[in-house]
Amino acid sequence: MSMLEPAALPDELATVAIETGPEIVASYAALTDDYNPIHLDPAFAAGTAFGRPIVHGTLGLNLVLEAIERTFGEVPATLSLDARFVRPVPVGTAIRAGGRLRDAAAGLYEVFVETSAGERAVEGTCTIMPGATPETKGTNAS
Repeated sequence: MSMLEPAALPDELATVAIETGPEIVASYAALTDDYNPIHLDPAFAAGTAFGRPIVHGTLGLNLVLEAIERTFGEVPATLSLDARFVRPVPVGTAIRAGGRLRDAAAGLYEVFVETSAGERAVEGTCTIMPGATPETKGTNAS
């Protein structure tokens, strides 16, 4: 396994995008066992402050993790993620996730999930400790 060094950190994370149609949201609900009607039931959601179904916030957050994995080939073992949900995303909205390097010495990235119009849904930071060895998928730590 290779060591991550500050100079080796890319300026940007890979961008991951998805169309959040009803089928995708229903599949995510089944995967996570989160059947909250705010995500799946248009009649229920119409009576909420959102007025329509919204995407699971964690669906977008998982796109951030996928962007990290695509960038580094695997999720680094020393990954630290601090994120906040800024605004809901209506079902049917295209979203993308990615990040930009802010401090190479600290391994600090600004991460985000945003709509195609550039509205942020999730914002935060991700720290990947330089010199850390990436964790290999499917292995158990001893």
